[in-house]
Amino acid sequence: VRVAKHSVFARSNIRRTRPMTNEIAWYLPSDLLSRSLDVMRPQGALGNEGLAFWLGQQAGDDVKVTHMVSIVGAGIRHAPLQLRVSLAAMEALTNLVERVGSHLVGQIHSHPARMLDLSDVDKTYGIRIQNYLSLVCPHYAQVAAINHCDCGVHLFDQGHYRRLNSEEVRRRVHMSRTPVACISLEVSK
Repeated sequence: VRVAKHSVFARSNIRRTRPMTNEIAWYLPSDLLSRSLDVMRPQGALGNEGLAFWLGQQAGDDVKVTHMVSIVGAGIRHAPLQLRVSLAAMEALTNLVERVGSHLVGQIHSHPARMLDLSDVDKTYGIRIQNYLSLVCPHYAQVAAINHCDCGVHLFDQGHYRRLNSEEVRRRVHMSRTPVACISLEVSK
């Protein structure tokens, strides 16, 4: 995911935390991945990457995802092996985050075939916030169902992204029974 170099991430609701000595654990709503697939699947059918942002709350070392946001309209451009999110879309997302009293805590986007790693573009131009969770869904989201263990699970930690190994994913990423609130964010530029 590529965002503008000078965007609106200075606002307080974009979660910026110092590196933690304890491990952060994420709690994902039971339907978060299926709802995220629903958002990404139409673009994937066209051979393009798809994207869903995740909002939530952090209490101590626990991050609870509460909302899934899809950006629609001219604010997002989908292409094979590339997504572009406009500055206007990021500003609209930031405003939404403030309105719902939440934080931008993660995202999922799709890649072709079994490509589960973040691309160099993802690592360089993507969202770079301490403890930001970034999942990569394979097969351009053209799968019937998926769980977090089927994805590449990446963490932005101390200045760079790293992929969590399967044991770390099992230990740190959990499913909750709470359903996710879904928001479609229309952005015209």
